[in-house]
Amino acid sequence: MVSERVILKSYSKKLEHLGVIAAIIEEMGIVAMINERLPKLRHHKLTHGDVVLAIILNGLGFTQRRLYLFPAYFENKAVQRLFGKDITAEDFTDDVIGRTLDAIKVYGPEKLFQEIISQVFLKTKLGYHLVHLDTTNFSVHGAYDIDDRISEEATITIEKGYPKDGRWELNRFGLGLIVNQIGVPLFMQLLSGHENDKVVLPAMLTRFRSQVDFSEPLYCIADSAFYTEETITKVSGGVFYITLVPGTVGEQQELLKRELPFTPLSDPRYSYYETESRYGGVPQKMVVFLSEESRKKEKMTLEKRCLKEEEKIAKALVHLKNREFACEKDALSEAHRWIRAYPHYEFKSLEVVSRQKRKSSARGRPKKDEETETVYFILATVTLQESAWTAEHNALGRFVLVTNDLTLSADALLAHYKNQNVVERGFRFLKDNSFAISDVFLKNVGRIEALGMMMVLMLAVYSLGEHKLRARLAELNATVPNQLGKPTSKPTLKWVMTFFDGVAEFYRHDPATDSVHLEGLLNMTERCWDIVELFGPRCEKYYA
Repeated sequence: MVSERVILKSYSKKLEHLGVIAAIIEEMGIVAMINERLPKLRHHKLTHGDVVLAIILNGLGFTQRRLYLFPAYFENKAVQRLFGKDITAEDFTDDVIGRTLDAIKVYGPEKLFQEIISQVFLKTKLGYHLVHLDTTNFSVHGAYDIDDRISEEATITIEKGYPKDGRWELNRFGLGLIVNQIGVPLFMQLLSGHENDKVVLPAMLTRFRSQVDFSEPLYCIADSAFYTEETITKVSGGVFYITLVPGTVGEQQELLKRELPFTPLSDPRYSYYETESRYGGVPQKMVVFLSEESRKKEKMTLEKRCLKEEEKIAKALVHLKNREFACEKDALSEAHRWIRAYPHYEFKSLEVVSRQKRKSSARGRPKKDEETETVYFILATVTLQESAWTAEHNALGRFVLVTNDLTLSADALLAHYKNQNVVERGFRFLKDNSFAISDVFLKNVGRIEALGMMMVLMLAVYSLGEHKLRARLAELNATVPNQLGKPTSKPTLKWVMTFFDGVAEFYRHDPATDSVHLEGLLNMTERCWDIVELFGPRCEKYYA
């Protein structure tokens, strides 16, 4: 006998951390700015600002729901609380989302982002005179014919290029970012799949410089791809660069291997040596830094490499000595060619000896009057070339930074550069598996460009939210527990959002009237309320 199904009429709607995200978006004024620039032209409940809010909530929901599952994402969410209007999940159709992406493309994704972030920075007064720039690219699934990739409206092409995710078989598009010291993107540029960093990075800096009015000198921190003769000669007008010197520059190789008189920094883990350079005809300061921690680690790696190379050359020498040569000249020529493959070693002794050998393939000594031939063998021993290893040891733990600001101290130079990981952290955030909106399945190039802008806008929301959280904790001298339960004043926003898991609106069914009414929020713990209070009154209203 099958038991009778019981369907309860009470239900819940998830809110979780989305109220915090919505509060951050509201404080930034994103929805109002979108609606002002992209007015609603069709008769439907949602404005373009509402849809942008929805896309950001989807992307920062960390649920691995993709854009094409958009309506399903809001099925069990507290949408009326989040959007402040009478709407349902069914209102978020694919057509509505697509039209918003189209509107963003028509207005100009890069232009729209720049206008939004400029207004945000006028409110927040966050610094933008010390910036980091870098590029990345994203794989795009599906085939793109030439007619799909290039159109009058498209500003980029979806095509194969150097894959930073290792997916050589996929087409891709790129993204260039300039972020400030706390990781908030100040400038974005959509890129075609094949773009070269050495060309893109200086062009990005020029555009950024032309769009923002700088009352102070601008410091630009970038990786070694920025440091080319062509690039640094274009940097002028109150702009200073700080970058790692690539291994292709001869001065860097010399500085890494020379014996240098290092001076301790204020940070006891580092010491430095300063020199001047005119690479590319530009007066600049090169500073060699020595990290004792890195030196110890690299020394262990080098010692292991030495042992492996010693074993390798011993085996190779046995094979060399067993080879036969037709003449002494061939034997010596091969010996000198062979030793060049082992630059850390040299011959301690080397000679060529001859031996009589049967012309037939028979083994053993030749018989009396048997026809023989003369063959030559190498007799050699090798020894370690101390000077080569000395240069390798000198280079351990060293790296070379360069700047065209000749007055910048070594301490400041290192401190500025060490924060370069903020832009790399932003790219990791965009490519995180839990941030599934970065998986692009859109066939329309214009919509891909619009989605690229949305991804950067999400990063801005996340970075500003994390900055505000940490600033408030520092202001109150407060902490929250980290993943190990230990107190921290610098948690990631993503971790703090897990505190809200299970928070939901609860709607109770009243059998007497056969109606459902909101009872309140479930699972709002003391820890949740502490976080809500840190984000202020705007956030509190979403959890009231």
